[in-house]
Amino acid sequence: MRISTRAVVAAMAALLALSTVNAAGTPAIADTDPALAALTQVVPEIVEEARTTPPTEIPEGDVQRPFAIATDPDRTLVATVSESDIGIGMPDAAGNGSQPLPGLVTYAAKQPSVAYAHQRTGQIARALTIIKDSSAPTEYRFPISAPEGSMLEVEDDDGTVLIYNNDIYLGEIDLPWAKDANGNAVPTSYRVEGMTLIQTVNHAGAAYPVVADPALKLQCEWWKAMCRLIFSKKLTKKIYNAWFVAGVAGAIEAMKYACDKLKGKAKLICKIAYTAGGASAVYKVREAANKGQCFAVRFQAPGIVWYEVRKKSCQKK
Repeated sequence: MRISTRAVVAAMAALLALSTVNAAGTPAIADTDPALAALTQVVPEIVEEARTTPPTEIPEGDVQRPFAIATDPDRTLVATVSESDIGIGMPDAAGNGSQPLPGLVTYAAKQPSVAYAHQRTGQIARALTIIKDSSAPTEYRFPISAPEGSMLEVEDDDGTVLIYNNDIYLGEIDLPWAKDANGNAVPTSYRVEGMTLIQTVNHAGAAYPVVADPALKLQCEWWKAMCRLIFSKKLTKKIYNAWFVAGVAGAIEAMKYACDKLKGKAKLICKIAYTAGGASAVYKVREAANKGQCFAVRFQAPGIVWYEVRKKSCQKK
């Protein structure tokens, strides 16, 4: 049986195409983008997520803001939480980014031993730091943009960073982690200065590259089956004091005043607490205040609402 030259060439081209895909399923573009290559080596699951699940239209007619394009001049990835924009920036990135995958933008850094990347999914906005060698810094700063009146606070339990606005929880930066090329955890932690998140990565002795990942977790959006609206300890105590002075009616009025500052789904859930919940919500506020904890409203689709006393994600101030 004779095989034509054209068939041989076609077969060789097919084999060559297959050989350009690595075990993680990422095309050979990783070879031309060093940041992507490093991410593929250390966190292939994130690369796969960026390759297969780019931001898409969300149910209920809501649409995500388009993913930060490669030429975004201020290098800030913005997520919308209850009609409020929250952004995580990269001031140490240099020049325009490149978008090697639908859900990933990579950036060179001012420091040659570092690179950065942004990844966006339906529920997480990531700022990935890629540490190439031992000459890289150990501290990385990420400005967090949020509505006026917002503040950051590091939670004592696990190092999660809470984002609160006017004493209401908006979202959080997930607990810090870093991993080296051998899959080993690298010591890391967060601290905050005003609205700047600072991640320390103690990478001495690690196998390079090392990847670290501040990840902004969104809260209370229509496409989420469950969310919690969490009041700060300060606001919980304020509502409790209103009850102490003016009874249930006074507490409901104080809760209404706080809810009126919110937007979108968060405002709707908050309104349910003081209208449909009434005294039941106030009793939970009293319990939370007496325990030195915080009051929360939990919403579960398709419309179940109940009230909680929470210790975690409670802003102290």
